[in-house]
Amino acid sequence: MNITLFGATGKTGPYLIEEGLKRGHEITVFARQSSRFDYKNVRIVRGDFTDAIALHEAINGADAVLSALGPTQFPHPKGEPIAHATQALIDIMAQAQVRRLIAVSTGTAADPDDRYDMKIRLPAILIKYLMPSIYQDIVTLAQVIRQSDRDWTMVRAGFLTNRSNSKGINVGVYGKTRHQLALSRLDLAKFMFDQIESDSYLAKAPGISSC
Repeated sequence: MNITLFGATGKTGPYLIEEGLKRGHEITVFARQSSRFDYKNVRIVRGDFTDAIALHEAINGADAVLSALGPTQFPHPKGEPIAHATQALIDIMAQAQVRRLIAVSTGTAADPDDRYDMKIRLPAILIKYLMPSIYQDIVTLAQVIRQSDRDWTMVRAGFLTNRSNSKGINVGVYGKTRHQLALSRLDLAKFMFDQIESDSYLAKAPGISSC
């Protein structure tokens, strides 16, 4: 299958790329013009999220789009750049008739089915008041995805780690599923690729954490 990755130039990127290649997929990575990103055995399309031509080149012909876009710096820029970037790629997905979108989110973006879980709620409150621009971008990102007409899944991840020896994953809405705070990037990559041909979490936003 042809898979296009966004946000794959960061720390989670190598895990997503290697998981995709291991499964035999053809991988396209969208990288900013200013990025020095380079990776063997993947197709790289360079551009910005205001560049519809570059976005179309990256997305056209894809069987699915996986997005790991998220905050990468502090202070986080105002103006909700992640949400706007996601809206831009969703618009191009619609033009290119690509339906499947699997995107990373966090527990900060609450789901209507969530119940109270202190481990998730407390960090969300801290982010809301200490890092308001990040909080608003994450919340708006979730709204953008939910309001789209794509076949979406939002993977709400815990604190990402580089662990490679987890015993499995916990999957489900917060307050109903027992979750840990952390999630290995390897577990995240595996789960996201598992969703490409699964409708188990279609139009859903499960929390996911490592056991």
